Amino acid sequence: MADPVPAQRRVTSCPLSRFAPSPSITELQARENRFILDCVSVERISKDYSCSLPKLGSVIPPYNAQKDSHVKAYFQTKPVPPLLKKTGQSHGGTSTHGELADRFQYKGAAALYLLTRNNSGAGHSPEHNRGHGFFLSSVKPVFGYNGKFGYRRNTPSLRRMPSPFGTVTRSLLY
Repeated sequence: MADPVPAQRRVTSCPLSRFAPSPSITELQARENRFILDCVSVERISKDYSCSLPKLGSVIPPYNAQKDSHVKAYFQTKPVPPLLKKTGQSHGGTSTHGELADRFQYKGAAALYLLTRNNSGAGHSPEHNRGHGFFLSSVKPVFGYNGKFGYRRNTPSLRRMPSPFGTVTRSLLY
């Protein structure tokens, strides 16, 4: 399949605008290439690990509050670091599912498989990245039961004059 040529986009920036300027086309394409699709492989992994105990092959990674940038300020307040040191959570902590789930999520067989797959570019799908611009880019005509012109020509009158408005083709009609 031929890759569609991206449309040229005008980049306008107003000095009084409150918003950041739009990224360039090349930057948008680079972002789309970094966006990784693992739908099928993640589904297989989650189905395979759903039969085992403990249930570690979750599609959704376990939540670790210390790695969440939105609550970073809380962990830097005065009473929290001594408490984390006392509980042994001062070096990044563990998720809500525990240390075993964290180890499986980042260093398990499934995680290593997805990591090597994505590093080699196998998780990238141009059909999904191009979005609506790629939709119906190579459509083939569909000829139904009634033929190429949309109605049947099985009577002599239709063969002589298929349409009162005339025909647009120079080829034979039947």
